Amino acid sequence: MFFGCAGRPAALLIVPVAVLLASCGLFHTTSAPAGTGQEVLDGKFAFIVSQVDTSPTFGHARAHGVYAIVSTAVRNVGTEAQFFDMAAQRLKDSAGRAYSASSMEPPFLEEVNTINPGLQVSVKLAFDVPPGVRLTQIVLHESASSHGAPVKLTPSPSPSPSPSPSPAPPRG
Repeated sequence: MFFGCAGRPAALLIVPVAVLLASCGLFHTTSAPAGTGQEVLDGKFAFIVSQVDTSPTFGHARAHGVYAIVSTAVRNVGTEAQFFDMAAQRLKDSAGRAYSASSMEPPFLEEVNTINPGLQVSVKLAFDVPPGVRLTQIVLHESASSHGAPVKLTPSPSPSPSPSPSPAPPRG
């Protein structure tokens, strides 16, 4: 009998604590850091970064610095439609500064950015960054409150000059 009375308040505390822990993201699925071309998971989204380019413009907009354009595939691995939030994505540089996406292709529209279960979309995220900044990683998020899945950005190898063909020896 004693445990029956004391057990009720304890049971009433367990449910709110479990809800609090779940909302803090303790049960959230996130991948270990990966590199370009490798899949990472954050919550109900799987991401693959395929390419990083730079340009002074993106669409009709001109960057204040330069646009770092990250080409990414986003796949819904959950069981319900999920909204892709461009503003939740973070690009980081070698000084530890973080940048938010300022534009996206396809355009930022709710009907375009809702991804149904099992489907994958390709997006280009544009980040306005200072010229000459060394980008080190992008942290991709299911939502603004998720942990995020880091992807290391390896610098693209600079094209090496091709050797000049040597003249053929004279035939004699």
